[in-house]
Amino acid sequence: MSKTIRIIALFATSGIVWCCFTRLMFVQSGAQLILADPKYQSSKFLKVFAEYEPLPRMANDGSIVWKGFFVCGLLAAVGFLMANLLLKGIWLKRGLAFGLLHWLLMTPWFEFYLPYNVMNEPMPLVLLESGLWLITVLLLGVYMSFILNFRSV
Repeated sequence: MSKTIRIIALFATSGIVWCCFTRLMFVQSGAQLILADPKYQSSKFLKVFAEYEPLPRMANDGSIVWKGFFVCGLLAAVGFLMANLLLKGIWLKRGLAFGLLHWLLMTPWFEFYLPYNVMNEPMPLVLLESGLWLITVLLLGVYMSFILNFRSV
């Protein structure tokens, strides 16, 4: 497959794949049951999704999350194309390296600022989410690197 086709495939699929990996890690794994359990989660965090007005935009527009994954997937693909030029090694190593870089640049600040600081989420849940995000973006990085770098023998 030509490099151009690989890049087009990367841009076309990164958002949906990111969404699928997120769903796998947060929902299918059962983690969301813990994260949304009132005996563990802060009441403020839970009320934001169901009681405090205005409700999250996704309450009125179910497609907004899909749109967000699409746009963020495009941006992640651009980031991967840029980083891929500097990463060394086989496709798996490149994917894992990008996934880790993605996590380092995104998750610590986000989890500290919004869930922990603003929403008063307990630290054990912040750490659980951080771990789930790590696995999610590692999988995304491996997927992206497979699309762009894998060569069958």
